[in-house]
Amino acid sequence: MSTPSMRDAALWYVRNGIPVFPCKPRGKEPLTPHGFKDATTDAAQIGEWWDRWPQANIAMPTGAASGLLVIDVDPRNGGDDSLDDLRAKYGLFPDTAEQMTGGGGRHVIFRHPGVSVPKELAPGIDLKGDGGYIVVAPSIHPNGNPYSWDGAAGVKALLKPAEPPAWLLERMATLRDKPRVESSIAGDKWRTGGRNNKLASIAGTMRRRGLSREAIAAALLEENGRRCDPPLPEGEVRRIAESVAKYEPARGAENEDTEESGTVSSTRWPDLLREESYYGLAGEWVRVVEPHTEADPAALLFQFLVAFGNLIGRRPHYRAEADRHFSNLFVVVVGQTAKGRKGTSLGQVQATLQRIDAEWCNTRIMGGLSSGEGLIWSVRDEIRQRVPIKDKGQIVRYEEQVTDEGEKDKRLLVTESEFASVLQRAERETNTLSAIIRQAWDSGNLRILTKKQAASSTEAHISIIGHITKDELRRLLNSTEAANGFANRFLWVCAKRSKCLPDGGAFDRMDFSDLIRRLQDAAAFARNTELMERDEQARTIWHEVYPELSKGQPGLLGAVTSRGEAQVLRLSCLYALLDCSAVVRAEHLMAGIAAWRYCEDSAQFIFGDALGDQTADEIIRQLRQNPQGMTRNEIREHFNRNKSSAEVGRALDVLLEYGLARVEREREVEAQKRPPERWFAVNGVRG
Repeated sequence: MSTPSMRDAALWYVRNGIPVFPCKPRGKEPLTPHGFKDATTDAAQIGEWWDRWPQANIAMPTGAASGLLVIDVDPRNGGDDSLDDLRAKYGLFPDTAEQMTGGGGRHVIFRHPGVSVPKELAPGIDLKGDGGYIVVAPSIHPNGNPYSWDGAAGVKALLKPAEPPAWLLERMATLRDKPRVESSIAGDKWRTGGRNNKLASIAGTMRRRGLSREAIAAALLEENGRRCDPPLPEGEVRRIAESVAKYEPARGAENEDTEESGTVSSTRWPDLLREESYYGLAGEWVRVVEPHTEADPAALLFQFLVAFGNLIGRRPHYRAEADRHFSNLFVVVVGQTAKGRKGTSLGQVQATLQRIDAEWCNTRIMGGLSSGEGLIWSVRDEIRQRVPIKDKGQIVRYEEQVTDEGEKDKRLLVTESEFASVLQRAERETNTLSAIIRQAWDSGNLRILTKKQAASSTEAHISIIGHITKDELRRLLNSTEAANGFANRFLWVCAKRSKCLPDGGAFDRMDFSDLIRRLQDAAAFARNTELMERDEQARTIWHEVYPELSKGQPGLLGAVTSRGEAQVLRLSCLYALLDCSAVVRAEHLMAGIAAWRYCEDSAQFIFGDALGDQTADEIIRQLRQNPQGMTRNEIREHFNRNKSSAEVGRALDVLLEYGLARVEREREVEAQKRPPERWFAVNGVRG
């Protein structure tokens, strides 16, 4: 590979099983809609991309997508000095693939160890695993210099990279725990009432990262001596480590290929929640509770945020142009099966918030979504009607009187353990539920234009938590129209049983007093907060991420994720309020973005390439099952000719527009007016 074209180089990578995708010439910005998620080893797709962008740089995803872990050394930020320090302390790296970046940096590449990767190894040295990518040779750096392979075996070492050395794995394990530990120990000494809470939080973090029982105990003993005032007895610390470390996370297949009606989904279960989403009180609560429940950490986190957002009420808000965004969110927890422990996670949330606002918990959490009228009635305003006043049996005048005092507390957390029934009701032609749910998310001003409906509601503060299985959701939410009008107000969160606890956890024996006190403080702060804003650093980050968040995607996936910017805004405000801050700072915004990414990944797993167009989805499913292709006539025969030529043609145009299918015209046969077409599925991710 001395001086190949970009196209030839990209094809070399994919022939050797390395997925790639195009970036801007002399740049690192992806040219495809989903960046590293679009990476593929499909040669036809690679050819199409580089025919379109002949000078495009080549990028390779890191992590499980390519099986590679990359150490990214940036000399401008002291990376060379840090690398020298690491080599002096631990010795040279084993022979493996290395690349010079063209900007003076380098990439040292190892086989991915199959665990989550911290972001930074040392000053100026980043680590890239899942969710990252690097530009690879012979791409051109913005300064005009080419990327080039170096190292003992040159580019061929990329095909058989070395295993990470033991010291690197140990350092990664330490660094993975460090951010959470630091966030939980910041501030004063841990006093009586919060010590067990803090140590259990650290233990839960370390257990999830696969550290041994001995390592957990050693870390807890060190933190106990350094932070606890007074320190707990050694035996009690060891019991905390023992109680947490004995539970191993359930290990299931992370990648699941499923064939369902309408489409074939080969996307995988979402990666673990990103570290940033565990920021602050919400993350600390999850870390404390998670070792003692079979519930998924994602289900715990999102339901906690939704419930807290309802508990604090409608006062705090963020103004975006003419719209006001409040702290109410809608979330649906989606399990593979009914055994996903979705209800368990909600129970943990309610048990905690009962100690923050018992009256809200007892009176303003309810289920039974059946109609829009019923939802309005639960948060109705005072009802006044003109009542006839009679004298001696005759109406002498009319007076306006209060006929119903309405609901004084406009907060309402709706919980639906069978969200499938909500979707079924919302699809009924005469049911107003979908319209009122949209009003509840948008403004909180609810009304129906019917003569019979006297009730209305202004400034209602409604949040929704639903539970459903993936199969039910795919069956019931299968049209783009339904998703555009309804589902994009919801956060869709994949969850599964995290572990097996035959005897339950030690949740009832944990000391939550310090955490409860801080949650009470946060709730009191939020209730006295009105207008929120971003600081300068958060505003800069927002400007960078807003174009991607607000960019639409095709199909059903795009329909259910089309409110990304608004969802991130509300999530970031909740993280700020839990931090007793009316200003959304960078850490709050990054937490909101990380939480939203999990929802995006969940939606990708749930809906895959479904377009929400039943005819088009069925055609692409058939094309994928027939690699030799199908003619229009064969496609119509598949539908038993119950689909008109116009309908089939329209659906094929949709597939062509989204890059999911391609067409070849066969050689013209005499006496035929036009050559027959043969349609094929396009492999790889649409770009």
